[in-house]
Amino acid sequence: MKKYTVYILMASLLSACSKDFLNKEPHEFTDAVFWKTADQAESALGGVYSPLQGEEALGGEEWCGMEAFSDIGYLNDNYSDFIAMTEFRAVQNTENDLSLNSYKEYYQVIKRANDVLYNVPNINMDQTQKSRILGEANFLLAFAYFEEVIRYGGVPIYDPVHTESALTRATEEQVWDLIETSLKTATSQLSFDHEEGRPGQGAAWGLLAKVYAYRKKWQECKDAAEKVIGSGKHSLYPIYADLFTLEHDNESEMLWVLGARYDSYPITPVLYLPNNVWGGTHPEPIGEGWRLVSATNAFYDTYQTGDIRKKATVAKRNVDMVTYNGFTDILKAPNNQSEVVCIKFMLPYAVTYTGWAPGLNVPALRYADILLLHAEAIMNLNGGGPQNRTTGVAAAAESFNKVRVRAGLDPIASPTFNDLMYERKMELAFEGGDRHFDLVRWGLAAEVYNSLPAEGTYKPARTFVAPKNNLLPYPQQEIDNSNGSILQNTGYN
Repeated sequence: MKKYTVYILMASLLSACSKDFLNKEPHEFTDAVFWKTADQAESALGGVYSPLQGEEALGGEEWCGMEAFSDIGYLNDNYSDFIAMTEFRAVQNTENDLSLNSYKEYYQVIKRANDVLYNVPNINMDQTQKSRILGEANFLLAFAYFEEVIRYGGVPIYDPVHTESALTRATEEQVWDLIETSLKTATSQLSFDHEEGRPGQGAAWGLLAKVYAYRKKWQECKDAAEKVIGSGKHSLYPIYADLFTLEHDNESEMLWVLGARYDSYPITPVLYLPNNVWGGTHPEPIGEGWRLVSATNAFYDTYQTGDIRKKATVAKRNVDMVTYNGFTDILKAPNNQSEVVCIKFMLPYAVTYTGWAPGLNVPALRYADILLLHAEAIMNLNGGGPQNRTTGVAAAAESFNKVRVRAGLDPIASPTFNDLMYERKMELAFEGGDRHFDLVRWGLAAEVYNSLPAEGTYKPARTFVAPKNNLLPYPQQEIDNSNGSILQNTGYN
C-alpha cells in the first residue's frame, strides 16, 4: 500500500480574509485512512495549490522570467541557460533552476489534482462542498497543463491508475483536449462566487476562452468569454495601477489570483524591484530588490500618448518619478542594465520595504484579458485577425474599448487586429509572458522578433525560427530520467 502525503503551506494569514485552504495542518496518512472525511479532502486540495506558490512556478521567478522571451523584457540576472533560450540560441534545455523546477512544480499540481479527482468522489460528504473541491481540482489541473503545453507542446498525461503514463509524452492535441474537458467539467462544478485565492466559475470560463483562442476555435472562444461578461460578477476596476496594490489585488476584475501571505510566497514584487532604487540619494535597504526582470527601452517608447498604463508599469532612469520606502523622487536604479525598470508590482513597498514577500496576490487571470479575447474572437469571425491586421471590425469595439478607455485612450469605432495587438501588449505586460505566447499563437513571433535591432548587450538581436522556437526545448533532465521514452522537441539536440 503506497503512502500518500499531503503537502500544504504553513504560514500566518495575510489579513482577516481567511484563506484557510492555504493554512491546513500537515498530515501524512496511508491511503487506507486518509481519503475518508471532508476535512481530509480540503487538506488534499490545499496540497494542490502549494506548488504554485513556489519560487519557480506561478508565484516566482519563472512566471516573471517568461517575459524575457518577448520583446518587452529581459533577465538582469545571469541564468545563462535560460537566457540562451530567451535569445533562441539554445540547442537543449539544461536550465535546472527556473525551467526544470517550474516544470516539476506544475507537475506536482497535476499529480495532486489527479489524486483529488480520483479519491474525493468516494468520500461521503456534503455534495456542494464536494462539487467545489472537484471543480477547483479540475481547474488547477487544466491550468497546470496549460502552462506546460504552451511551453513544451505535448507532455506526459498523468494517470493515477497507470502511473507509467508519466514516462510517455502525449501529443499536443491530446493535452489540449484534456484541458478543455477539465475546464468544461469545472464550469459545472464551481460557482461564480468564490473565496479569495480560489477559482470560481468565471475563472473556469475565462481560462476556457483563452484555451479556445490558442486552438483558434473562435466561436467557442466568443461564447466562453460571454459567459464571463454576461455573468455580471466581473468588471474592470476603474484605476489600472491600483489593481497591483495590497488594497485592491482581489477586485472583481481578478478572475483568479494566486493568494499571497505576508513574509511567505509568492515573491513577485521583490523579483521586479531594482536592488538600488535611489542610487544613494535617499536611505534604502540596498540589495533587497532582485531586479530579476527589467523592461527594454524599446517597450517604454511604444506607449501611445496618454496611455496611463505606462506610468503604472514602467519607469525610466533619471526621467520618471517613483515612490519607494517612504520617498518620492526620480528613479536612479544605477545597477539596472537598461534605463527602464518594471514598477507594476512595486507599490507594496511605497511606504517601507517589508521583506521579500509583502503579501501581494499574483494576477493569474484578469477580466481585461477576457474582454480582449472576446474582441479577438469577434475579429477573427468577421474578416480580421493576424492575416488581416488592418481590417476594422466594428462588432469588436465594445469589449475592446472597455479596456482601451480605462487606459485613458480614445475609443476606436472599428478596431483592427493591429489595435488589439497593442492593447494586449500594454495591458498584460509583465504578467506571466502573455506577449510572447500571443505572438507565437498568432504566427507573428518571427516577424516581430527578427526585425528588432539589438538593445545593449542585455537584449541582442535575435533570430526566431518557426516552428522550432514556438516551443522551448524540453528539460534535459526529464529526458534523461525517462531512459529515452521522452523525446526532445523537434529542432533541438
